[in-house]
Amino acid sequence: MTVNHSSVLSVEYFEAYFKLVLASLEPVADKAKKYIEKNFFKGKECYYGEQTQRNFITAYNKLKDKKLQIANNSGINKVR
Repeated sequence: MTVNHSSVLSVEYFEAYFKLVLASLEPVADKAKKYIEKNFFKGKECYYGEQTQRNFITAYNKLKDKKLQIANNSGINKVR
């Protein structure tokens, strides 16, 4: 996936990226986050800029909230 360093990547971009990683490599959100931080951001928090980093964290938090809602609705106490 080619990324232009001069543009800010959106929350929607990272939501799609999380879905791809979760479906193909790592089904646990926390581990998917670590995978993306290591491989996409090259281990540098603001590799693509502060706004892109904030959008990444927003997408991650939305994913965690969605998983928590699903777990609560299904009666599961622990969220992966």
